[in-house]
Amino acid sequence: MVKQSLPIRIAWLGLIAGIGGVLGRPPAIAKAQGLPQGSWESWTVEWRGQAHEVRVYRPAGFPAHRPYPVIYLLSGWAMGLGMWERPDLQQAADAAHILLVALQGEEDGVPSYYSIYPGLPWPGGSAWQVSFYDWFFQGVLPWVESRYPVRRDPGGRALVGFSMGGKGAFSLAAHRPDFFAAAVSIGGVLDLTLHDSEALRAVYGPKNADPLRYAADNPIELAPNLKGLTLMIFHGAADPEVSPVHSRRMHEVLQALGYPHYWEEIPGLGHEVSSAEIGRIFETLSPILRAPYRPPDRWSYRFTMARARTIYGMRVSKTDPATWTELRDVTPRGFEVHSGDSITLITPPWYSSRIPLRVQIWKERSNIVVSERRMTAPGGRLRLTLPAGRWRLTVEAIPRTSSGGVLIPSEGPLLASSMRSDPVHPLRRKPLCPENDPICYRF
Repeated sequence: MVKQSLPIRIAWLGLIAGIGGVLGRPPAIAKAQGLPQGSWESWTVEWRGQAHEVRVYRPAGFPAHRPYPVIYLLSGWAMGLGMWERPDLQQAADAAHILLVALQGEEDGVPSYYSIYPGLPWPGGSAWQVSFYDWFFQGVLPWVESRYPVRRDPGGRALVGFSMGGKGAFSLAAHRPDFFAAAVSIGGVLDLTLHDSEALRAVYGPKNADPLRYAADNPIELAPNLKGLTLMIFHGAADPEVSPVHSRRMHEVLQALGYPHYWEEIPGLGHEVSSAEIGRIFETLSPILRAPYRPPDRWSYRFTMARARTIYGMRVSKTDPATWTELRDVTPRGFEVHSGDSITLITPPWYSSRIPLRVQIWKERSNIVVSERRMTAPGGRLRLTLPAGRWRLTVEAIPRTSSGGVLIPSEGPLLASSMRSDPVHPLRRKPLCPENDPICYRF
């Protein structure tokens, strides 16, 4: 049975007349017009001693349609990069003018599960001395965006993964939702607690031995981070390898959060990628990856097993990585904080440095103000330190009386004038980043 949660519409007529209507024809069209046909290239990308093969598909006509959006394809365990070298996928990429980058989360057969963890145990030794997370964000992304004429903003990037790669698509997007426009899982392991395999235990340890290690990289646990992304979930109803319950549970969690997404459980389909799924993915993602990027107006983010994260330009740091920290409903005017450890926050450059601000810290779900501070925002940023606990912060401009007694309204000058149309500034990446947070920004 097919079930959908719709804000994402799959237009069958458009699919047939659009991408579906040109499947099999783009190479001939390119040849007739004297344009290059699509082709795969194989490269090795190395970062801090971790080197892995990457295959890049340059669509027909390349580079005539620059800048290209990029779909990063994450393979299943033991599937290899060749699983993506299929005519229906290549022809869809040709028709949509999208660059494909195929990756596999394996090192000599040792799976990474596209995780945040380095130094993974395995019989006979240790592998992945640099985690897939680090290698991907610090190695692969900069390499692709410096070598190819592609979009270099989140709106031009999407993750599509199969099986173990479906887990990778959702967990990588959840760790860094400010880097992507979309995440797609096909037959994915979306709840690590529901699955058991030699590969999974090699990365996360024996079941129930370290629940926090599992939770910190589990797509189900990180689902609140996915707000604002285009999310698609496919699963074969007859999948014998990864139970469709994984995808059903993710659908239920996203539905409870109120996050738009597309979910389809396909009758009779096993553990495989079908042409129909590829058609629907490209029908949905093509216009999204061509549109201007706009981050969500408000967002939430939770993490553990790390001392720091920078998300949408908000820097969060703490001393104890083995605690959960969560920001909820974040806007320039306030947000909630739940943390098992004291934290330091540095906001994006949201505010005018010339206007004094009133920052109030409330006990969550009460009318009790536990702290009120008059602050300024050098460079447009506020820096706050909070103890462990559950807090609600509000930020407003302090009404200022001129000689004529005129008040400056809090709705106007609170935000820096250059930030009002898009409150998240693009910040430059640092070449070297703090311990346990290799993805960060230069203030």
